[in-house]
Amino acid sequence: MRLFASIALPPEVADHLSQALVMVGQPGTRTPWLPVENWHITLAFYGEKPDGLVDELASNLDQVAFRQPPFELALAGAGIFRHEIGWIGVNDPAEQLARLATVARGSWAGENQHAQNRFHVTVSRSKRRSNLADTMAALSIYRGPAWVVDSISLYRSDLGEGVSGHPLYSSLHSSTLSSASA
Repeated sequence: MRLFASIALPPEVADHLSQALVMVGQPGTRTPWLPVENWHITLAFYGEKPDGLVDELASNLDQVAFRQPPFELALAGAGIFRHEIGWIGVNDPAEQLARLATVARGSWAGENQHAQNRFHVTVSRSKRRSNLADTMAALSIYRGPAWVVDSISLYRSDLGEGVSGHPLYSSLHSSTLSSASA
């Protein structure tokens, strides 16, 4: 199964971003946006792993979370990867994400992580959208509300099983960050 560790967006953050995407959308055209339930900040992409590894990965995330106090993030800025992937950036004022991702990846994730330590929320994957760069440029000034990250999760990705043929992401395990570490 395809596995990854990530930070989920709280509903109020996802709603704020949804409103911004609607504002830059083009009426009468097919939306380029991924389903809201697919938005997350990837910490580690493990790729295809045997089912038996889920408990080990979940245990690792519990250990990582125990050593990590809650911290604040906000979405900010936007851009495009490879002319077809629209993303919203992440503002990490306490600079916690890189260290958290490194320990979450451990030896299970390959060193060639897509956009390693360029933390973002992927909001569009569209080869057919020729003006995606213009749309994402309009979002470059986007600033979302701050929130406190208090958990990290292990997800399963089933390609093509979600809304409109997108991946279906299912949470397998959630690890609460430890306020005792602060």
